[in-house]
Amino acid sequence: MEYSELITIILTITALLLFRQLIIASRKNAPGTVENHYSGTALAPEALTRVDEDSMREFDKLLGRRFSEEQ
Repeated sequence: MEYSELITIILTITALLLFRQLIIASRKNAPGTVENHYSGTALAPEALTRVDEDSMREFDKLLGRRFSEEQ
């Protein structure tokens, strides 16, 4: 057996093992297998419309971070 044939066999086995791992990982992360408790609705939708001091401070922090990263 030549050196190139041995490398081909090793690479083929490695590719098959990696493909197997990808399939196993995708089955673990399938949407139907994980319990998802997020309903998509806000607990207090009216709270999203209120503007208070804390929310404005957080907004200023986020804007400051955003613009300092761009410069």
